[in-house]
Amino acid sequence: MSDKTFSPPSEEMRTKLLARSGQCERLVRERDRRAITGVSRTQWWSLERKKLTPARLRLGCNSVAWRLSDLLAWIEQQGV
Repeated sequence: MSDKTFSPPSEEMRTKLLARSGQCERLVRERDRRAITGVSRTQWWSLERKKLTPARLRLGCNSVAWRLSDLLAWIEQQGV
């Protein structure tokens, strides 16, 4: 995995990433995030603390999600 700090994609890049994957922008919860990235919850948390992954969005007291386009951009940055 790259040791490069994650920077969110531009709106244009988000559109391209989503079109390439055949997806629409949506919020992705933890279970789907693990399936999309292939990274365990513990490892993701560790990477997130170092700012190496997209920031989570707080939906409520006990709910978080990520933008699908951010996850796709992160995967692309990893060279996967």
